[in-house]
Amino acid sequence: MTRIRVSLLSGDALQQGDASLLEAWKRGAGPRIWTDIEDPDEALLEALLERRFGFHELAAEDSLSPNTLPKYDAFPDYDFFVFRAVDVELREHRTQTSKLAAFLGHDFLFTVHTGKLQAIDDAYARLPNDRRMLSNGPDYLLYEIVDVMVDAHFPLLEKVEECVDGLHEEIFRNARPVQLDELLHLKRDVNLLRRQSLPQRELLNLMSRGDSPFIQKQHLIYFRDLYDHMFRISETIDSERDMMAGTMEAYLSVIANRTNEIMRVLTVLSTIMLPLTLIAGIYGMNFERMPELHWLYGYPFALGLMAATALVMLVFFFRKGWIGRG
Repeated sequence: MTRIRVSLLSGDALQQGDASLLEAWKRGAGPRIWTDIEDPDEALLEALLERRFGFHELAAEDSLSPNTLPKYDAFPDYDFFVFRAVDVELREHRTQTSKLAAFLGHDFLFTVHTGKLQAIDDAYARLPNDRRMLSNGPDYLLYEIVDVMVDAHFPLLEKVEECVDGLHEEIFRNARPVQLDELLHLKRDVNLLRRQSLPQRELLNLMSRGDSPFIQKQHLIYFRDLYDHMFRISETIDSERDMMAGTMEAYLSVIANRTNEIMRVLTVLSTIMLPLTLIAGIYGMNFERMPELHWLYGYPFALGLMAATALVMLVFFFRKGWIGRG
């Protein structure tokens, strides 16, 4: 169900309500307005954004599309931005991405999104007690919203790092296939974060350089701070990917070493059994005239010869360091 929340600031007077507040507002008349549209449909966006406020139909279409990556489009009377937020449930590896579309002008900010966004709810709840978010300009309000979206990456990346470190320790204690499965799931989650963060970093870089005429010069420093945060996030994501690659190599090395140990034991056993099989084969030949065939101690002698041969080979392997040494 579509939900529209409007915040209208005229001087020091703030009004918050539904779409009815839009009727009393005119662009360039003085009051500043923030309109948040949650779960819109195509008909509403066409009627409200395109016909009522004259936003371009392609921008309205991008605000509705769920797969639009972070982007910036400049128009004569406003700028259009798309931001992305990612939420990952690490225990069950469920990834949820959300998109925020923003129309920014000198005295207005329109935000469009599907589903609840914590950054939007926080800003709407803070606005009555912190009116400077809108009195400083819609660009500053946009900064406050995007700042919450960007900073949400840090605790998520800390959890990913803890999971990777824990897997690294477990692998060296006792490598198991379930650890490789968990590592691959984490790698998929981090790759998704990377796909969203790189274009958003470039978007914030454009905004921090002053490419948007609707971001005031005194507020560029805030967007530079956002870009610095996003740059750190991207670097952390790349670092996590390197750690995962190293952890995966460690897992494969541990498994390969374990396989080599098993193969070494089996090879030693096979090598020891080979001469014993030869001796047993010789004594098992059915010839009438054969030395020791009718000897009283022939059978114990054959067993003793096998035992002595095995013992000599074990001692030889031990001195060579092929068995019994870590």
